Amino acid sequence: MFKPLLLLGSSQFKITDVDKEAINEAAYARKDMKLDDSANHTFAEDSMFPDVSVPACKELIEKVEAIAQKEIHSKLRNVNVWSHILEANESTMFHTHGTQNGLPPMISWVYYSKAPKNAGNIVFTFECNAHRVMQEEQVEEDKVLFFSGEIPHFTQKNTSGQTRISISGNLKLPEDMNWQKFDPENWLNYVGVFNG
Repeated sequence: MFKPLLLLGSSQFKITDVDKEAINEAAYARKDMKLDDSANHTFAEDSMFPDVSVPACKELIEKVEAIAQKEIHSKLRNVNVWSHILEANESTMFHTHGTQNGLPPMISWVYYSKAPKNAGNIVFTFECNAHRVMQEEQVEEDKVLFFSGEIPHFTQKNTSGQTRISISGNLKLPEDMNWQKFDPENWLNYVGVFNG
């Protein structure tokens, strides 16, 4: 019987029917409202995302969640969302979206609302068969990318000469999930096996 030892997947979709200009304007207006003031923390690279009082921002969050519920798991819910403003010649530090203290991994997502050519691709990196694997994903405007929040990743330098804007978030399953009767749907295709 075949049994995979490692399975970490990602998927991508397009969201073209939201007001990107309104999203970008609202996100850029908050670019200095960082999630952390410490320059050595990756949260210092991220900004507060406009709340649902901005209709285009609310619509984007709803559309991302609907895709995740249809394609990954029907019980996934957004738990946090932030903006990432990458100016020319900036990059993003190597990071993960954190563990959940023994709980199953979250599904993370990134939506590119402004992505000029050469704005810095996202790169996933992990060990497999004693080799460092680097999996690069092309940045494209309107693309939303889903992946396990525990996969280490970084963003290459933005050499476009323009600002790149992306919106990211984490989705998780309910904490009171009955794991004895758990139907993983497509969730395990993203996070693999966990000790739970």
